[in-house]
This record gives sequence, structure tokens and C-alpha cells, in this order.
Amino acid sequence: MAVNVSGDTRVAECNQIFNLTSSQAAVLRDEVAARTTPHEVLTKESSLQGKVGMITMPSSRFVFVRYGGNVVVEAPPTNDRIVATIPLGPMGVSHRNHVKPTYFTSGFILSPNNVTVMRPDPWAGALIIASDAEQLNNQRKKVLGESNTSSITLAEDSNVGSRWLTHTCRSLWELASTIPSETPVQVMEKFLGVMEDNLLNALIMATEDPQAIGAVESSRARNIQNWIEAHYQEPLTVADLAAAVGLSVRHLQVSVQEHFSVGPMELLRDIRLSKLHSLLRSSDADQSTVATLAYSVGFTHLGRTSQFYREKYDECPSRTLKRSMHE
Repeated sequence: MAVNVSGDTRVAECNQIFNLTSSQAAVLRDEVAARTTPHEVLTKESSLQGKVGMITMPSSRFVFVRYGGNVVVEAPPTNDRIVATIPLGPMGVSHRNHVKPTYFTSGFILSPNNVTVMRPDPWAGALIIASDAEQLNNQRKKVLGESNTSSITLAEDSNVGSRWLTHTCRSLWELASTIPSETPVQVMEKFLGVMEDNLLNALIMATEDPQAIGAVESSRARNIQNWIEAHYQEPLTVADLAAAVGLSVRHLQVSVQEHFSVGPMELLRDIRLSKLHSLLRSSDADQSTVATLAYSVGFTHLGRTSQFYREKYDECPSRTLKRSMHE
């Protein structure tokens, strides 16, 4: 339902999604500042075509803002508040006025110590995610382990973590924006909890130095592979793998990538494909089917399994099974 208030239009959906349109810079500024961090919006435009969208998660806010005109946004030091901006179009960024800006197309963290001056694309807009330091540090311990004490720094546009943050924020905003208004409250609440968890994880990775995270020694990496070899038939997640070998999720990802050049779930999939290949070659085509053999090694999506199998073995699983009768 839309309600006009002083020339502004507000729309509420599912009690967690809020939208506002306004021609006034001050109105747009106040709506965004209330959910992220204090800032000023400077413009010579007499009227804007601005829009603010906000998704309320359990303890964070996820905000979209488009000013619909040329503006300069000045954000003071955020101190212990962590605020990330994800440009949806090229955004000029500097830490002083009248300084030539650097143009960002990936997410970055507002400076905790300096003023951040931003010149956003007037029509593409930007996404903003904010968190307090305590909340983010608690999440960091879950992801990186108790011993991690890395400081939060401004991510560079070319940083891998920055690109991950950008992809995650854009994807989740698009997904959340398409949720039907009749979605049950319990389902919506569960989705928003998972959404917040993923956004905080992406925010953490954007502020971490990959070199500081490090990876475990080769013997531990082999232990990871051996454990998967012994449990590949089970329905496993990245968290399961990390817990089984005594690593944080991030340490597991770094270690597997460094030693096997793939992610943990790709390593699991490759092991399952190898097991499936062996079963297809040794099974009787009259007594077995591709589906039953695929399920027996832990696969659940037959279409994707066939696709990955063809990519690895250059033939479909059914062909391998049929050939086993003649070998």
C-alpha cells in the first residue's frame, strides 16, 4: 500500500521491505542516515528523482539509494561503525573535497578515520550495508576462528574480497526484491536471517588480508581430502567439512584452494564423480541405473551431475554404464 507523506511516497511490503521516493535531498539523506551512518548530501539540483529502499534483517539494515540527480555525499569517519558501499554504477571516491576522485565499480568500506567523499552515479545508485564492530567481530570469529584479530581497512577496487562483497550484495538485493508479498512470515524471517549471515560474511572477507589468513600445512590439506574420501556419501556442507577437520570455514577454503586449486565443495564433487565413474564402469547395466548409482555416492541433482560428468569424462554417465557390459 502506498501512502503520500509531504510529497514523498512510502511503500511497505512483508513488514521487512521499505521503499520511499522523494525529490528532496534532505529527505533521502535522513532516510539513509537513520539506517546506516550520518552524512551530508550536497547538490545544485533544484529537484531530484530519488529513491530509497531498505530491507530489515534481524540486526542489520540493507539499503538501496538512488538520487536521480548529481550529488556529492560526504560521510564523516565511521569510527566503530562498519559501513560498506556497493556502487551500481561508477562512483567517484576521495577522502577530501577538491581532490581528484578514484572511480570505484566494486564495493568499498567507508573510512573509520577520514571523511569519505562520494560522487554516485545519479541513476544507477548504490547499495549500503552497515554493522557495528561487535556484531562483525562475533561473525568474524565464526568464520575465521577465535585467534583472528585483523583490523578493518578500506578495500581496494581490485581486491578479491571487494568483488565478492559486490557480487553477494547485488545478488541478494535482487533476490530479496523479488520475494512475493504473500510469503509466510516464518519463511521470510528465516530467509532474512540467512541473508544477513551471508552479507556479514561477505563484509568480513572484504576487510581481510588473504595473506594474513594463511593456510594449513600440506599434511592437514591431505587430511581434508582423506576425510571427504571417507564421508563423500553423506549430505555435506562447507561447515560440516570445516568442523570435521577443526578449521574455520575461511581457513578450509584457503587451504583447499591452495593445495587443490578448487573450493571445498568442488573437491567433494570431484571425489564423488570419481566414485561414480568407478561404479558405472563396474556395474551391470541390466541391474543398475545411473540414478541409483549417482544417489549412492551422494549426488542429489541428476541433471547437474550428468553435466559435470560429461565435462570430466567427455561422455554421459549412461554411455559409461553401457560400455561396462562390453569391457
